[in-house]
Amino acid sequence: MSGYFSGKDGKLLLSKTDTTGSATFTEETIGQVQSWSFSQSMSVLEATAMGDTDRVIKAGVRSYSGSCRAFYYTSTATGAPNVGKFLEESIKVGSDGAGDATNQESGELKLKLRLEESSGSATNARDIVFSILITGVSMSSAVGEISSVDFTWEANGAPIELTNFKD
Repeated sequence: MSGYFSGKDGKLLLSKTDTTGSATFTEETIGQVQSWSFSQSMSVLEATAMGDTDRVIKAGVRSYSGSCRAFYYTSTATGAPNVGKFLEESIKVGSDGAGDATNQESGELKLKLRLEESSGSATNARDIVFSILITGVSMSSAVGEISSVDFTWEANGAPIELTNFKD
């Protein structure tokens, strides 16, 4: 495909493995995503020495973070919501009472951001995959609006995969 990609070409996929590498849940597409974004930043290290007339810097540590907004959606009246896995991994229910501090820890997820050349097809898809921790969740509901859930995340390390983005 030659041309521009638009929001209709974007997908967000999520999976999780435990510490032994076994799949807790396999990759699934999060439906009804309105938008996703990621950004990369890098700190710089000062390397200017006495006698230098200009500032000298060196590459430092890179970091990746991002966000997504999904409409809260179920395919049937009693079906699981499309954002159920995001919510399960970020919101942990307490055991016997408030303040007991014995809740489960939040786990790392594998997040794949995708641009597809043809809808519903992974052929020639542009993928970037991160190991992430969800750092924020915000859900809203308002009269006359579709309920939505916003997630923010930070990557643990560099991207795991980068497919067809740089060619």
